[in-house]
Amino acid sequence: MGIVTDYIRNLIAKQVNDHGLVLWYDPERHYAGIADELSLPDTNVARYADSFFALRHEIEPLMGGTQPPSLVIYVPLEPEQTHHALIEAEVAGVVVKPGQQPPTRNTRLSLAARNALKPLLGEETAAAIEKQVEAGMLTLADLDRLGERGEGISKGAVSVIFGTSNPQDLALALLSSKGHDKEIVAKKVQDEIAVLMRGEFEIDLPAGRTIDEWRAQLARHLLATDLLAALAGEVPAQLKTVKVAAKPAAREACVALARKWRLMRDLGKSYIEYASRVENELGLGAIRLTRKRIAEAETFLAIERKLQYGIEGELLQQASEPLVELARRRQSSFWAEQIPEVQARWALIAAAGQLLLEAGRIESEIKASAFDAETIFNCYTDAERPWSALDTHHRHMERRYHNFDFNLDERDEALEQLITRARQRYMEVASMIAERFLRRYQEGKFALGKALRQTRIFEMKVQPKLAEGKTAYVWVDALRYEMARELAESLQSEFDVELQPALASVPTITEIGMAALLPTAQHAIRL
Repeated sequence: MGIVTDYIRNLIAKQVNDHGLVLWYDPERHYAGIADELSLPDTNVARYADSFFALRHEIEPLMGGTQPPSLVIYVPLEPEQTHHALIEAEVAGVVVKPGQQPPTRNTRLSLAARNALKPLLGEETAAAIEKQVEAGMLTLADLDRLGERGEGISKGAVSVIFGTSNPQDLALALLSSKGHDKEIVAKKVQDEIAVLMRGEFEIDLPAGRTIDEWRAQLARHLLATDLLAALAGEVPAQLKTVKVAAKPAAREACVALARKWRLMRDLGKSYIEYASRVENELGLGAIRLTRKRIAEAETFLAIERKLQYGIEGELLQQASEPLVELARRRQSSFWAEQIPEVQARWALIAAAGQLLLEAGRIESEIKASAFDAETIFNCYTDAERPWSALDTHHRHMERRYHNFDFNLDERDEALEQLITRARQRYMEVASMIAERFLRRYQEGKFALGKALRQTRIFEMKVQPKLAEGKTAYVWVDALRYEMARELAESLQSEFDVELQPALASVPTITEIGMAALLPTAQHAIRL
């Protein structure tokens, strides 16, 4: 039995002594060996083994008294995974598990290691060990052996300073903060750090340089490697002399760390600072790169903007689903989440592109067949991909355009042209729908099959509900069908929603439309 194992055993024993019944959850199964051999005076130990029925059958004879029995129930699962199968035991006793409060019932391995080893190794080393455990580097058996030896995970001072000797974690800590700089110099561990960085990232950090100089060099190396790994095709001539990691393992390590640096939201400021500096050093703004070459790159803001300009130009020439999907996906990129203007631009590009796609699709469908008025009505309202979506995409685009802050420089000119083109296509296709519908409606002597008429909405939809109880009848002027469709979709998760189109009364102005919704409108409306 080791020092950490003994600590956990004593924790369980104390809870039994204080409360009698202890329900012990161990979702990570760190303590399965302890549970198998656990033996406490006058205490029963029951262990879950793939059947809650069997476990409940085993403990049932012990649960009939007025006082909780001296019983430990070991379950190597999360409490949520039991589906409340042991709720009686939870109510009758106490729960111990990782993260449980108060701390005397918290069995988290990292905390147990710290508390057990602190008297032996001291506060600083015990805290470093706790971090190693949280990183998954040490098992219970490792910790017990550590307690026997009475020494730290690593005798190197780097692990004491950073709480880890893992090169990835060390490099990230070094890049994101200057908090360790004084201690690095005081403990003279520059050589140890240089060796770790060389082995992991294929970078030489020269002796005699300041930690700040090392930090800038490391950032340039990581970010340049990340960019070139993401670029498609041959390395641009302007970047061929830039030193980056050449070995596959080192290149992958650089890419992984750059991605991790971006993903950690609390480190975003440090990433932006160094990315901006390296971007200027590499002169990326002056390098011509096509959209296809940079579609997977996320390292620098200059690349993000080049990608936006490229997609705007291509959409202006020919809209395609891959281009729109790329713009939609980039709305959650690092730079979009860090800079609102970048995200707003991506959203506007995606909205304009989607409108162009929808206009092209509907135009092709209209030209392909000689639809009658009823078919056009159904295509606009009830199809799997209704034509009313054209109005929705146009509305979304105009709303985003209204809120977008244009700089009115040459780059925004391409975006303005894209918006103008999308508006033009919307007017062309929407006019085509309206013109075709009205002509076919006239040819059909203004009859539209079974379509509900606006003047019969009260009679058919509202009046029957009045017999059932209180009914709210809400009129919203100028709520277009496509807006109602979007509203209905947003309510479906919480309500039973039915959406049915109706044919408006003409002329379609507010005075007529509102009158057509009144009781007896089917008989009495007059112009």
